[in-house]
Amino acid sequence: MERNSRTKLKVVVAFVLGVIIALCGTFAVVNFGGFEIVHGDSRGILRNVVRDYGNLPEILKLIKTKSIFKFDDAKARDDAYKAIVDSLGDEYSQYMTAEETKEWEALLNGEFSGIGISFSKNKDGKYQVSEVFPKGPAEMAGMKPGDLILSVDGKTYDSIEEMSSHIKGESGTKVKLVLMRDGKETTVEMVRATVKEKTVSGKVMDDGTGYIRISSFEEGTADEFEAQLNSFENQGIKKMILDLRNNGGGYTNEGIRIADLLLKEGTITYMEDVEGKRQYFNSDVRATKIKYVVLVNENTASTSEILTAAIKDNGGGKIVGTTTFGKGIVQENIKFKDGSSLKLTVMRYYSPKGHAIHKKGIKPDVEVKPDTEGRVDNQLEKAVELLK
Repeated sequence: MERNSRTKLKVVVAFVLGVIIALCGTFAVVNFGGFEIVHGDSRGILRNVVRDYGNLPEILKLIKTKSIFKFDDAKARDDAYKAIVDSLGDEYSQYMTAEETKEWEALLNGEFSGIGISFSKNKDGKYQVSEVFPKGPAEMAGMKPGDLILSVDGKTYDSIEEMSSHIKGESGTKVKLVLMRDGKETTVEMVRATVKEKTVSGKVMDDGTGYIRISSFEEGTADEFEAQLNSFENQGIKKMILDLRNNGGGYTNEGIRIADLLLKEGTITYMEDVEGKRQYFNSDVRATKIKYVVLVNENTASTSEILTAAIKDNGGGKIVGTTTFGKGIVQENIKFKDGSSLKLTVMRYYSPKGHAIHKKGIKPDVEVKPDTEGRVDNQLEKAVELLK
C-alpha cells in the first residue's frame, strides 16, 4: 500500500511539474533517490499549482477512463491555457498555439496569405475594415474601409485573432465574407493570395504639401517613414500631413522611433508596470523642420495614440479629427519552446504630461467630424487649411 501511494504521489507531482514547466519555463530540478525534487523559488510556484489545480490529475483520469467522448490531449491543453488567460477579462491578452503564433508573427512582419485587409473592433464591438490594400483580392472584390465583417465562411468569431486566422489561409483557396455597408448585407467571395503590406505611403499634393499615411506599426515601419520623410526634406517640402486614421497600432518601438524623428528633446511616453515602476522613452534634440498636422479618428489606437499624445503634449503639430480609440495598455509577447506564445498586458502607458489614455482616448486640438456622405475628406481639408 505504501509503495502504491508513493508511486501515485510521484505521478501526480510529475504531472503537475509538467504543467508548470510548460507554462512557466525551466525549473531547477535535482534527482534524489528516484524522486525529482524542485528547489529554489520554484517550490513556491509548485505548491501554489498543487493547491489551485490539485483536482486536475483526477479529472483527467476520470475523463480518460469513463467519458464516452473522445479526449484530445493537445486540444485540452491548449483550451486550458486559453481559458486561464481568458479569465483575466482582458480582450488584449491571449494564449496562442504554435500555428496561431506563426500566423500572428507573419501578420506583424507584413507578409501573409489572405485577402489584403486590416480590421479592428470598433466601439460597438463590431469588426470594421480599416484598410484595403491596393491590388489585393479584397480591393478587386469591391471591399472598402468602413465595411463591417459579419462572418467568415458562415461562422462568427469572438476575437480579432480568431477571425484573422480564418480570413487568412493558403494562397489559391477561396474564402467567403458577409459584409455590412450602409445598413445592407452583401456577400463577397475571394481567392486568397500572398499579400505584402507596405505600412507607409506618401505623396506630394497639388499645393506642395507632403502627405504620409501610416496604416499600422509593423517591423520596418519606422524605416519606411524615415525614408519618406528624408525624401520630402530633400525635395524642400516645408509642410506635411501625417495620417494616422484607422491605424490600430502594432509594435510600440516603431512608433517611438517615429516620434523621435518628429520631436525635439523631451518625453515621448512613459509606461508603468504592475508594481508601479516607470519606464521613460525620450526623444533627442534632432527633429524634422517640416511643419506638420496629424489626422486621427475613433479607430486610431494603441501605438498610434502613443505617437499622437507625444506630438500633442510636446507641441509638435496640431491634431485634427475625432477622439481616438483609447487603448492605453501594452502587451508583451512571450514565446515558449514549443512555438506557442502568450500575449499578456503588462503595462499602461501615459502621455508625456501624465494623461491616462486607456478607455479615454486623445481629444484632437481641432475636432472635425467626417462628412457623413463621404463626398469630401473634410478632415484632410482642415489639415491643409491649418498649414497655410
